[in-house]
Amino acid sequence: MKTPGAALVMGTLVLVAAANPIQQLQKRAAAAQPDDVMTKLAEKGKELAFGVIDKLKDSEVGRKIMTKVLGAIAGGRAKREISIDAAITNLHAAHFQKLELHKTLKNDATNSIKPSACPIQQNELNWIETVSIAVQQVLLHVNKIINGQKLGYNMPKPQHARLRSRAVGVLNLLYALRYLLVIVCTTGVVLYLREGRVQHGKVVFDSVPNVPVQQLMSMDKIDYHDYQQLALDRERVGPGEQGKAATLSPAESESEQRQKLYLQNGFNALLSDKISINRSIADLRHPSCKLQQYFKQLPTASVVVPFYEEHWTTLLRTVYSVLNRSPPHLLKEVIIVDDGSTKEFLHGQLQEHIDKNLPKVKLVRQGERTGLMKARLAGAKLATGDVLVFLDSHTEAGYNWLPPLLEPIAENPKTCVCPLIDVIDDQTFAVQAQDEGGRGLFDWRFHYKRIALKESDRVSPTAPFPSPVMAGGLFAIGAKFFWELGGYDEELDIWGAEQYELSFKIWQCGGRMLDAPCSRFGHIYRSYSPFPNSRKYDFITRNHKRVAEIWMDEYKQYIYDRDPMRYARSDAGDMTKMKAIREKLQCKPFAWFLKEVAPEIVQLYPPVEPEPFASGAIQSIAEPTLCLDTMQRGRGKPIGMHPCDADLIHPKNMNQHFVLSWHRDIQLKSDEQCFDVPESAPRSPVTLYTCHMHQGNQFFQYDYRTHQIKRNGICIDCNPTSKEVFINPCNSESKTQRWKIGSVNLKLLKQWNTYGAKILCQNIKYLRQLPSTSVIIPFYDEHWSTLLRTVYSVMRRSPSTVLLEIILVDDGSLKMFLKQQLDNYVAAHLKHLVKIIHLPTRSGLITARLAGAKIARGDVLVFLDSHIEAGINWLPPLLEPIAHNPRTCVCPFIDVIVDETFELVPQDQGARGAFDWNMLYKRLPLRPGDQTDPTEPFESPVMAGGLFAISSTFFWELGGYDEELEIWGAEQYELSFKIWQCGGRMIDAPCSRVGHIYRSYSPFPNVKSYDYVAKNHKRVAEVWMDEYKQYVYQKAPLRFSIDAGDLTKMKELRRRLNCKPFRWFMENVAPDLVDWYPPVEPEPFAFGVIQSQANTGLCIEAVQVDGKKGTVLMACTKDKVSPERPQQHFQFTWRREVKSMLWSQCLDVSDHSVGVELSLFPCHTHQGNQLFQYDVDTKQIYVGRDKKHCIEADLANRRVIVNICNHETRAQEWRIGQMNVEHLRNWNKHGAKFMN
Repeated sequence: MKTPGAALVMGTLVLVAAANPIQQLQKRAAAAQPDDVMTKLAEKGKELAFGVIDKLKDSEVGRKIMTKVLGAIAGGRAKREISIDAAITNLHAAHFQKLELHKTLKNDATNSIKPSACPIQQNELNWIETVSIAVQQVLLHVNKIINGQKLGYNMPKPQHARLRSRAVGVLNLLYALRYLLVIVCTTGVVLYLREGRVQHGKVVFDSVPNVPVQQLMSMDKIDYHDYQQLALDRERVGPGEQGKAATLSPAESESEQRQKLYLQNGFNALLSDKISINRSIADLRHPSCKLQQYFKQLPTASVVVPFYEEHWTTLLRTVYSVLNRSPPHLLKEVIIVDDGSTKEFLHGQLQEHIDKNLPKVKLVRQGERTGLMKARLAGAKLATGDVLVFLDSHTEAGYNWLPPLLEPIAENPKTCVCPLIDVIDDQTFAVQAQDEGGRGLFDWRFHYKRIALKESDRVSPTAPFPSPVMAGGLFAIGAKFFWELGGYDEELDIWGAEQYELSFKIWQCGGRMLDAPCSRFGHIYRSYSPFPNSRKYDFITRNHKRVAEIWMDEYKQYIYDRDPMRYARSDAGDMTKMKAIREKLQCKPFAWFLKEVAPEIVQLYPPVEPEPFASGAIQSIAEPTLCLDTMQRGRGKPIGMHPCDADLIHPKNMNQHFVLSWHRDIQLKSDEQCFDVPESAPRSPVTLYTCHMHQGNQFFQYDYRTHQIKRNGICIDCNPTSKEVFINPCNSESKTQRWKIGSVNLKLLKQWNTYGAKILCQNIKYLRQLPSTSVIIPFYDEHWSTLLRTVYSVMRRSPSTVLLEIILVDDGSLKMFLKQQLDNYVAAHLKHLVKIIHLPTRSGLITARLAGAKIARGDVLVFLDSHIEAGINWLPPLLEPIAHNPRTCVCPFIDVIVDETFELVPQDQGARGAFDWNMLYKRLPLRPGDQTDPTEPFESPVMAGGLFAISSTFFWELGGYDEELEIWGAEQYELSFKIWQCGGRMIDAPCSRVGHIYRSYSPFPNVKSYDYVAKNHKRVAEVWMDEYKQYVYQKAPLRFSIDAGDLTKMKELRRRLNCKPFRWFMENVAPDLVDWYPPVEPEPFAFGVIQSQANTGLCIEAVQVDGKKGTVLMACTKDKVSPERPQQHFQFTWRREVKSMLWSQCLDVSDHSVGVELSLFPCHTHQGNQLFQYDVDTKQIYVGRDKKHCIEADLANRRVIVNICNHETRAQEWRIGQMNVEHLRNWNKHGAKFMN
């Protein structure tokens, strides 16, 4: 480490990492005294560095970051030589992974870091990013030395050769320390901040006195940010400033002027006039973009902005945002092209404003409206810049938007670069970020589509990535390359298809197209187009046909097949000129484009549309006169019900013609709008939204046996009276969940799992190297076929490369066929993979699992129950998180195998495991930020029980299971708590699914004479739950007076592992648990009998008829507060449900139809169809929050039913035994938070 080469490398790392933030901040401090600024900067840097390291030292996030960073750098650990190029890539990947990790810790609603999850502040994150980027630049620098390339300063050749030789030798010497790269760099920066000296902006290092600082830091790149402009913008206040929403006064909102301007522009133009044309906007770029530097020498740009009848302030705001946020020496001119506008202010007034205020702006006028493409060409022909940048006339440039577009063109002049386009709300002018980029595609109707990036394209959050098709009007392209391609096809009329024409010829004629994440533009998407068709024909179809004829070769037929009559009527015009350009440039065929550039098109949008599962009208079986209908409400709005069209197979009412497509979504036949479920709570509306073809919240399956439309355990439901359509938990007995579709392809529905688009999880690839696995399956008196089905499902659906063994543990079974017969079967058919252990007597689930784990040889232990069936490719999703972080426990999604029919019924798309203070397992809803993609694993506080994967090393480090836990019960809490409290984490993997039989009852007698489950729970509470254990004991003091046994061993284990307190678990892992299950049960709204006021002698009573629990009206008990008959004892709980104290079940309505009887179902705590409100004044009990339906006494039939609320109906009046009137009057303030 003391060789000159090592000193240079380490010195460079330290110098660049430390100086980089100083350089960036010097501009901001130009007006201050250098001594003061740099001294303060050094002190602040020192404080910041030690603060970050101190926070990360004991932080779970710190471990995550370091694991990911070091893991990425160690990616080539099997290689015997070091490659600096690979190190650059790995560091870049590690940096990106770290940033993505930090991003996942953000709360979507507030965009703020969760303090309980991440100890690092935003400014500290920026500091870490600076170090990481600096290290990457140093590696690039060292790579130049090794490869004999020129540096940013001259060096004598002999010295260059010696340095190169020494660098290679030193790097080989340091090979064993490569994993510590990031730690070394960070430590170096901290040492610099502690020991370094700052003098008038120069950084002095004693360790490298002979090398000038300017030479070491010469990277041929500069920071283009205008920090003075950024500082001024941050100080701006006023309507719409910082990109925030603005509003009009109530009078202005209702004014004729607002309506007039809205109709003229398709957006809230009056509000635009209230917002400054120089307004500041939100900086929506990824934090790393703020640290990026770009080539010092970049080409100049001419910005071309065509407009037609644009509103004054939106046009000027576009121009000023470009002028204000572009490096002046790079922006040569802004050319605005008036495409025949008729508005008066766009003539003399506009010219006068430009002449007086905008010397860089040129105004070009077309004599008449020629269309978007011709207007762009008119501007481009006058441009003098090296690069043409085309923009729309109602956009706003983001900060430092131009250099990220220009640099890829400087690297390769045959490049077209597009910015990311954010949305400016057309009503409020709030700037809303789009995602971090997607690849543009099209379907065979020429509809623009976007799909997720390929993993190979996600080099970093700042790196441009290739995209097959541009979105449209915002892009940069080299002027020479643009004209070489012939510019736009001049025969394309008005607008439409221009993005396809340019995209195809860029790719097919030797160019490339990129999206630049660090260049962002806001764009107003009009509510509607206010401009009438100025042509007397379908110019869009003509444009599409020209593009297809010239560029798409034989694939054009697939476009025409989607609408044969429309394309047959259209004349594409003379195409000689454009075909000659294609021939001259020797452009590639369209088949090449589909194969090399956009192979996903034929996968996601097959040229020949596959046959759908079903199509036609969707008719309610509960009310056959009504069908599902869009109600013409538009995108994002709920669908409803409307009288059915006469033809259910081919309805002429296109609002009722739907297709259950091969994509597994329900599409509107006439438009690419799909059924969408944005919320999963009961009674959440079904809406229409643009089809995204990625399943998720648009995934639906038609069950032809039950006539239900399902998605992951929830079904489309309805209220025929109110004509509302919503989702509810599937209930095969609910008539309102039954639907008839006009035309059903029964054959394809029966092939659901094999026909149609791949189900989402099937598209995911996992690590090539995954840890070996031992699967442990304990059993006691299991049935022969269910046990073998478990074993064979694991064998046949697991990669043979990772499944090392299956260990069956017989926990003292009494059935004889589970002894010798099973041994013989295994020996004959399964001996290569399956081992059997026979325990002499029944010891219990926990002991049996431990017995199997003790002989397991795999790197990972997977525990399963003996009556399950593993799903397709179930194992890799469990193993990959453990490969990334060995202190991870991963649980699969558990679907239900119905015990009577063995039908596999999927559960919903996930919830977080939890518990209440009776130690009953519960599930919490996912929170915003828990999961960004339905395939993504998410953290869960508590596992469900017996199905999970865990590293063998970590399992035994935790002491395995507590061996004193008997038979079964509490084991999932014991393991969950110690995983989290002792430095691990637990996640659920949606792409690993296992079916599980839940028995109707337990057929096995209690083998203990005491309550061993209570003993187990008490052991867990005593060892792991600290002061919170009292809340458990208070629920059943007598039950928990049991002796928990000797706890010495487990408490010593906890002490030795330095495990965190249970309060940490509650505050950091399950902070919302106390909201759903308070340790001390809040006071109920009311309790006692529910007495009819129409007949005060009758009360609601819980009954069970033919196995179904429901309600009737019966003679009231004498005591109305604590009724002698528990069947009449109900509680209006703080959860806003009505619970029967007899069975601890809740009143439930299958739907809100008139006449539906109240039933009793297990309380699900998710409100929905179990939410009720008592009105003290009207004495009515409202069903749901909308107060439209009420509980009514059907006195003649002694039934309790639902009916439309009517204050004058005596049968809807009730009295409850004991009421908290203050809480009932303030119902919205008290009680559980509302689910939706």
